[in-house]
Amino acid sequence: MKNTAHVALSRRQALRGLLLTGGMLLVPGFARAFAPASDAAPYVRTGFHMGTSVTISLARCEQAQAQEAAAAAFAECRRLEGIFSRFDTSSPLSVLNAQGALRDVPPELLAVLQRSRVIGSWSADAFNPTVLPLVRLLEQARARRAEVAAADVREALALVAPDGIRLDGHAVRLSRSGMGVTLDGIAKGAVVDALGAVLTASGCRHFLINAGGDMLARGERAPGEAWRVAIEDPAGRGRFPRVLELRDAALATSGGYEARYDAAGKRHHLLRPDTGDSPALGSMSVLARDAATADALATALSVMTPRDAFALADSLPDCAALLVRKDALVQASRRWPARG
Repeated sequence: MKNTAHVALSRRQALRGLLLTGGMLLVPGFARAFAPASDAAPYVRTGFHMGTSVTISLARCEQAQAQEAAAAAFAECRRLEGIFSRFDTSSPLSVLNAQGALRDVPPELLAVLQRSRVIGSWSADAFNPTVLPLVRLLEQARARRAEVAAADVREALALVAPDGIRLDGHAVRLSRSGMGVTLDGIAKGAVVDALGAVLTASGCRHFLINAGGDMLARGERAPGEAWRVAIEDPAGRGRFPRVLELRDAALATSGGYEARYDAAGKRHHLLRPDTGDSPALGSMSVLARDAATADALATALSVMTPRDAFALADSLPDCAALLVRKDALVQASRRWPARG
């Protein structure tokens, strides 16, 4: 891909993902728990974490074992929230942002920072977690219902530095005063992967996790039956551009339809730090082996040209991308599943 790709990071919220169970659309609700209808139906448990609905569906597993596994997974979710949150002032990430340095970095945070660096290198820094000064500026302006001054945007952009996160063993520091890190574009996926590891360790090998649209599927819903998910039209026209059967794969979507910073939607949670503007797109979905990769790549590919985005997706193993444009035209990378 070209080295001139725009540098960006998303303040990602919920993918409009829908679970298809049998012939019925099941829309995950906030803080809802679903009891199995029969011995063959998945055990489903839902909670509210990371600012979104998190649903765990466990199949082909005894109910008592499924309940214990889901409880352990949600406990891990709460623990990781306390590490990755930029809103909790006591979290290691918030301490790093406040002090500009952090010793004895938790291994989970170090791993996500390292993964962010790798995905940034893949995408010519289209994924860049140091965009936090710009995000904060826009969030503050939205709260005041005020216009953002061009001079303030330029000042925030000057603090966006792809190489500004310095890792040294178990310590991390930011290279410039005023810099900040947000992991909103990867942490949710990383947490989903961690929940999957907990479920697997608990003996449940067939599950689907949906954290506000960041999805991880392992095994099958039933023998010979994959987990089925649908990507919703980002324009809300009531249709589903693609329905997928997931086995041992992750899916994430970014789009311009959530977390808008102004009434016109010129700026939303997908940002181009070279200009402070947001790309005009419907949504970008990414299939990958793990949820953290899918999460971060959905962010990165959203701010690249479709040509460069698909070229990157095609260059990576076990990766595929689907662009749903605002005009409803759908474009896919080479390995996107033909079915649906």
